[in-house]
Amino acid sequence: MMFKMLGIERSWESHRETMAKPRQLFVTQSRVLAEKVEEYFTKLLDSLATANQSATELSEMASRKKAKEEQGLVDRDEEIYWRGDIPRRYGELKEEHFPMFLTYDHVSILCSSCCMLHISLMLIISVD
Repeated sequence: MMFKMLGIERSWESHRETMAKPRQLFVTQSRVLAEKVEEYFTKLLDSLATANQSATELSEMASRKKAKEEQGLVDRDEEIYWRGDIPRRYGELKEEHFPMFLTYDHVSILCSSCCMLHISLMLIISVD
């Protein structure tokens, strides 16, 4: 599955001016699996991207990777939003958030918070 996602992402990168970015989700029950698959996916994508980059671009990539590693540790059992870069509602997601590697629980919360907002708005409109 991950290699299929990688192929789709690479295809989009070579045709980005003619097509919209695909919104790919890797969903699993295991948070550890989601993190490991994302880590491996990113390593493969980065290794493929380095073929056409200059020394300056490579050093920038290394500094971004180092900054990401220094973000700190979280309690895996208690922090459902372990990725601070993802909004709390599905409707607020943007192109830069994809591809995403999440647990089923996280996706459920993203969708339910979006639905709850929609239901709340419907109730407000119907009361008026």
